[in-house]
Amino acid sequence: MKSQKSFSIVLVLALLIMPLLTACGPQKVTVTLETYKLTVSTNTVSAGKVAFHITNAATDQKHEFLIFKSDLPIDQLPTKPDGSVDESSTTAVKVFDSGELDPGASVDMTQDLVAGNYVVICNMVINGTSHYQQGMRAAFTVK
Repeated sequence: MKSQKSFSIVLVLALLIMPLLTACGPQKVTVTLETYKLTVSTNTVSAGKVAFHITNAATDQKHEFLIFKSDLPIDQLPTKPDGSVDESSTTAVKVFDSGELDPGASVDMTQDLVAGNYVVICNMVINGTSHYQQGMRAAFTVK
């Protein structure tokens, strides 16, 4: 009887603690890259660890996912002559770069983000076409 009571107490404690442990994990953001389209599941997260699941859903070309910390409007990041964002700029500081993702490929990454304004983009230039200039960008806020 005593072991059954102990088991019940442990079970109740586990059920109470489990949601707290889950809440301590990173926030999850799903990113979908398509031809000239970038979609994030949420545009606002709390400061701390953020787990990104990034999928290149395009069937025809490579994409990449970059995070820049910047207070500039999403369409006014500093660019190079080819239309890609200047990754060495001091007004748009690169935080993360997934590297090139083949069509259908996915990657998971976790990044520790501080409060501020960010822009997430694809910075590929293929056949003279800048994906950033074609609209593969989104504002992203960390509170």
